[in-house]
Amino acid sequence: MYHKWIRSFHAVAREGSFTAASIALNIGQPTVSGQVKMLEQRFGVELFHRRGRTVSLTDTGRGLLGITQNIFGHSDEAVAYLTAARDLKLGQLKLGGVGAPVVMELLKYFQESYPDIQLDIYFDHGEPMLRRLMEFQTDVAILAHIVDNEELHYLPYCRSDVVLFVNLDHPWANRKKVRIKDLAGQSLLLREKTSTTRQALDQAFAEADVKLGKTLEINTREALMDGIVRGFGIGAVTELEYVPHERLNMIRISDTDIFISYYVVCLSRRKNRPPIQEFLKIAEDHAKPRAA
Repeated sequence: MYHKWIRSFHAVAREGSFTAASIALNIGQPTVSGQVKMLEQRFGVELFHRRGRTVSLTDTGRGLLGITQNIFGHSDEAVAYLTAARDLKLGQLKLGGVGAPVVMELLKYFQESYPDIQLDIYFDHGEPMLRRLMEFQTDVAILAHIVDNEELHYLPYCRSDVVLFVNLDHPWANRKKVRIKDLAGQSLLLREKTSTTRQALDQAFAEADVKLGKTLEINTREALMDGIVRGFGIGAVTELEYVPHERLNMIRISDTDIFISYYVVCLSRRKNRPPIQEFLKIAEDHAKPRAA
């Protein structure tokens, strides 16, 4: 009871009239007037000098306003904070992914539209990344596989072919294309078995009955590319991940379709939260037609 009365008093004192206070509170003007009158009668005080439609604070009213500003000021601050969060003027978005180029591309698009949102980024393999998403440690993840789980919302973003590359001293340095059978007996530098790129390659080699020569496993793309620059055989990455280098030559596999599809993923029940919803819209706007 007192809270409503005091709220009406504060609104009249802040807005300067009963009419303006009723608009601010979205209640009828007679209700505001009645609540202020009941507050004055209950405690036997006069809070406003009334002159027609204008009002001014009495000494008692000014004293009470000093108190209500502390009470309702925090409420106003809370509403302003929540409004800013809704309008993406502040807040945080935690991103995760398995492919840095795709994540950074989307991050750039998002930050251009919402520069005030703090972005935190975490990279890992698909399964650990998925666990982080399910445990609310990540808001949105860019993954290279789909899990049949109704709790997850998937947006196809892009597809990237797996390409080979060699250094300029390799016999294939001047080749632009090879067939998958040409890789039989060749020395390859490959990602670890949990890598989506590695899994796509292993499946393609198995289907084509291709037996590789000596292979060397390495767990980062950067180290893999550096190894090929230094002459460790043939490397393989997605085209999105390939970084041109004066000592490298990129080669396509002409007769086998090996590719990775990337998806923007969030929890279905969170897809309408403002930062996540806007990130999904941006991803959809920039999605490549070949995503599958």
